[in-house]
Amino acid sequence: MSDISEYVVRGAEICCNYGSHPRKLNLPVSHGSFVNGQPMMNETDCKPEVNISHFGICNHPANTSGEQVYLILPDGTRARGKPCQLLLTGEPWTRTKATVKVDGQSALTTQSLLFCTVGGNIRFINSGQHEGTGKDAARNTQK
Repeated sequence: MSDISEYVVRGAEICCNYGSHPRKLNLPVSHGSFVNGQPMMNETDCKPEVNISHFGICNHPANTSGEQVYLILPDGTRARGKPCQLLLTGEPWTRTKATVKVDGQSALTTQSLLFCTVGGNIRFINSGQHEGTGKDAARNTQK
């Protein structure tokens, strides 16, 4: 991901550093603020199974799930492990753009972070603004 910060919109890709699968950030109802014609997200858009789906297999040693799941990884290989429980702290996203408000709350950027009580850090892979243009994919290769 680039060091350049962009506003986050519906469909931005996110990942957990202990999860096996990236996900897309969801926004069921627009806040009424847009960038490039796409609905912007704010710091409160962090509700499990509303805005964020589980991240597949959780590889954190503190994951206490007694279950084992079998999943196909994004690269097509099979994996087995404990399921992500998506146990967020209940706090909003951090590192937001406090000077820009979206429905009265700080705007999300690609530098924003969210934390799981199991120990994972959730970050952005891309902003979602360039989906289908190839720009987000190219940005992800710049380290």
